[in-house]
Amino acid sequence: MLRVTIIGAGVSGLACAIRLQELSKEKNLPLELNLLDAGPKPGGTLTTLEQDGFVMEEGPDCFITEKPAALEMSKKLGLEGELIRTNPALKQSFILKGTRLYPIPEGFYMLAPSRLMPLMTTPLLSPLGKLRAALEPFVKVRRDPQDESVGDFVRRRLGREVLEALAQPLVGGVYNAYPDDLSVNACVPRFKDMELKYGSLLKAMAAQRLRSQNQVSGARYSLFVSFKKGMQTLAAAMAAQIPAESLWLDSPVQALKPSDHGTWEVTAQGRAQEADVVVLAIQPAKMQPLIGGLDKEWEKLLSAVPAHDSATLNLGFRRQDLGHPLDGFGFVVPAKEKKLIVGCTFASRKFEGRAPGDNVLLRGFLGAEAVKEIKTQGENTVMEKILEELTPILGLKGHPIVHHWASYESSMSYFRPGHLSQAIRLEQKASETKGLYLAGNGLKGVGVPDAIAAGQSAAEKIFSSK
Repeated sequence: MLRVTIIGAGVSGLACAIRLQELSKEKNLPLELNLLDAGPKPGGTLTTLEQDGFVMEEGPDCFITEKPAALEMSKKLGLEGELIRTNPALKQSFILKGTRLYPIPEGFYMLAPSRLMPLMTTPLLSPLGKLRAALEPFVKVRRDPQDESVGDFVRRRLGREVLEALAQPLVGGVYNAYPDDLSVNACVPRFKDMELKYGSLLKAMAAQRLRSQNQVSGARYSLFVSFKKGMQTLAAAMAAQIPAESLWLDSPVQALKPSDHGTWEVTAQGRAQEADVVVLAIQPAKMQPLIGGLDKEWEKLLSAVPAHDSATLNLGFRRQDLGHPLDGFGFVVPAKEKKLIVGCTFASRKFEGRAPGDNVLLRGFLGAEAVKEIKTQGENTVMEKILEELTPILGLKGHPIVHHWASYESSMSYFRPGHLSQAIRLEQKASETKGLYLAGNGLKGVGVPDAIAAGQSAAEKIFSSK
């Protein structure tokens, strides 16, 4: 009998539990499984709320299909028929400048353009900023193996204006962190590879665009997909694979310590249980109180992967109360605009079925300052400030007919320069500690597919050692 306790019932912990059950049957090794979570429901941030016909997400609103784990899990659970793609009629998103929304230059992806002309004509850059970006093919390649921040990388290759006006809001929208705090090698490694292979991001992106145009289209799924009834569909289907007696909700772990005879003692709800194996399927910031005290290296490694609090605000309006055509997926906000809101998705335009009748659903993403203000001033005060910000941008004429806040503490890990070497050492450290395995979204990626893959990998490691 193998006794496994998983701490964290988000998608990573659920994926680990599902794979453990599969391997238990394949290897004919009996399994005693306990899955603990401090929250009231499984799935972590994958929560969908339906109110008055509005379908509102609290966490991720979709997943990327380029990374296969989430799509494969959906198929395995029989959810293929529930998948929906982003609105094929929409081809753009926007960046805020002042109170106006400007399209992201066509072909610009995360950090770099695949076409120079749209960059040369965008009002988001000054003439000098455009000239500096156009000189990118002549910038010397940096071959120093030492990790570089995303901010330094973009400044060096494309200039300060491209960073501040384009790259910062786009990358910040993914990691909820400033580019100077993010690792190129961990967060956007493909762009570093482009520099090394082609000597220029512009050349590399152009070559990639030509390759994609020459490929025969046979893709069945768009790049981003969700579910008809929201992302909680996936979390609920995964949780349904776990026996009820194995799932312990509202059970924050109070203590975790190795026993004298090579097992682990896990204390939750005042009750201690013994486990041969413990999987930490949580962010490194949340691992620290549990195992950071084992030795100084654990504490140092875990504290090097910080996590931000995050908050979102769903806003349902009558369509007639918005003056903007909402002819895109949404917009992001550069830090230099000094707004509480860092981005806004036109949720009912992005995916079908998110708003009833002639209504629209918006979803605002809040920066660190806004999260602090929620704690000190309250949700109602912050919502009024956000509505003031949105009014000149989207032509608001009234208050929302529904709204819903969602906030999570230390939910968004981000990867500082040097993260990859630290993550490798974290996994080595875990392998040196009998019966301890790490999963969660803070080691190799922050998206739903990354979290699922991390949980499955932990399960595979457990059984490979048996």
